[in-house]
Amino acid sequence: MRSHPLREQIIAEVHARPFQMLQAPLAMRHLAVMYDDTPLEALRDSIHQLTQQLKLTETISKSRFWQGENEQLALRFEAHHEFYTLTLTALNSLELPQLPAEWLETAPGRFLCGADILFRDHETNADENAWLEQHFGENQVNSSMVMSKVGQIWTDFYPREDTGMVRVLVEDHGLQLRQAGRLLQRICEIETYRHVALLALPLANKVVPDINQLETELVELSTRVSSEEPSVLLPQLMDLAERLETLSAQTSNRFSAAEAYFTLVNKRIAELRETRIEGRQTVEQFMDRRLDPATRTCRAAGQRIEQLSRRLARTTQLVRSQVDLSVEQQNRDMLSSLTKRAGEQLQLQAKLESFSIIVVTYYAFDLIDRTLRNLVENEEHRHLMEAGLSISVPFIALLLWLYIRRLLRGVGED
Repeated sequence: MRSHPLREQIIAEVHARPFQMLQAPLAMRHLAVMYDDTPLEALRDSIHQLTQQLKLTETISKSRFWQGENEQLALRFEAHHEFYTLTLTALNSLELPQLPAEWLETAPGRFLCGADILFRDHETNADENAWLEQHFGENQVNSSMVMSKVGQIWTDFYPREDTGMVRVLVEDHGLQLRQAGRLLQRICEIETYRHVALLALPLANKVVPDINQLETELVELSTRVSSEEPSVLLPQLMDLAERLETLSAQTSNRFSAAEAYFTLVNKRIAELRETRIEGRQTVEQFMDRRLDPATRTCRAAGQRIEQLSRRLARTTQLVRSQVDLSVEQQNRDMLSSLTKRAGEQLQLQAKLESFSIIVVTYYAFDLIDRTLRNLVENEEHRHLMEAGLSISVPFIALLLWLYIRRLLRGVGED
C-alpha cells in the first residue's frame, strides 16, 4: 500500500495554526493586511527582516505560518488567501507592543484593520470603571462573560484615531493557558473576518443601480416577446446577457467570499459562549444589529444577480422557442410545397403513361412484324399471322399497361 501524495500536506494543514499558551498580564496588537499583489516569498522575506529587528527566535515555520518569540515578545504570522495577519504580543506587560517604524514604512500590503487587546488577571486591584473610562471614554461599551464565565471582555468596536485599532479589554476569571490563547485568537479573528466580509458592502451598494436597470430592461423586453419579431429581440437580449455576465463576473467572487467570512464571524462569536451582563450589550447582539444588515445587503445583491440571470435565460429560451416554431412552420410550408410538386409530377407521369404504352406497343408490334416477315416464307401463312398480330394489338397494349402499373405501384403509394 502506498501513501497518498497529499497526505502529509493535509495533516500539516490541520495542525498548521496551533493555539498559543497565554496567561495574564499581556498586551496584544493584531493587524490584518491585504496582499496588494505581493508575492508570498517577498512577504516572508519582509517578516524575516521584522523578526531580526525584534530579535525573535523561531518556534514554528511553515510556508504560510510563522511563529517566534523571546522573553518579552511573541510574533505570529498567518498568510490567508486575500490577506495576512500579524499578531505581536508583549508578555507579562499591559503596555502595547510597537512594530518598528522603519519596518512599517516598507511593509508590503495595505492595512485593513487591527485590534489592541489588553489581557489582565481578575485579581488585579485596578478599578473596573476606571479601566473602562481610561480606554473607552464616553463610548458605549459592549461586554459579556465568555468561555463559560471564566473570562470577561469589553470593547466599543471604535477604531482609535491615532492607530486605527479597535481596543478590546479581557479579564481572566480562571482561564487555562490554551483556553486563553483560543479566546484571544477568536477575538482577533472576529475583528479581521468582519472587516474582510464588509469589503463586499461598497460593491453591493455600487451594483444595485445596475441591477435595477437590468431588471427594468428585462421586464420591458419580456412584455414585447409576444408582439415583436424574435430577430428584433434577440440582439437586445444578447446585449443584456453580456452586461449581466460582466456584472456577475465582477461580483461573484467578492460576494461568495463575503458569505464565507460572515459565516466565520458568526461561528467565532458562537465559540465565545457569551453570557449576558445586565445593562451591557453582548458582542453577538452588537453584530446582529450592526453587521446583519450589511450581510443581508450583500446576500440580496448576489441573489438578485442569480435570479436575474435565470429570468434572462427563461426569456431567451422563450424567444428561441418562437424562432424554432417559426423555422418549423417554414419547414412545414416547404414540405407542403414539395409534396404538392411531387403530386403534380405524379399526375404528369400518369398522363405520360398512356403515351409510353402507345409507343411501346408500336415498337413491340413492329418488332414482332419484322420477325414474322423474316421467319415465315409462305406468303399466305405470313398474311394470316399478320392479321392475327393486328387483332392482338389491344391485348399487347393491355399487358404493357398492367406491367407498367405494377412497376409504378410503389412510387404512387410513396
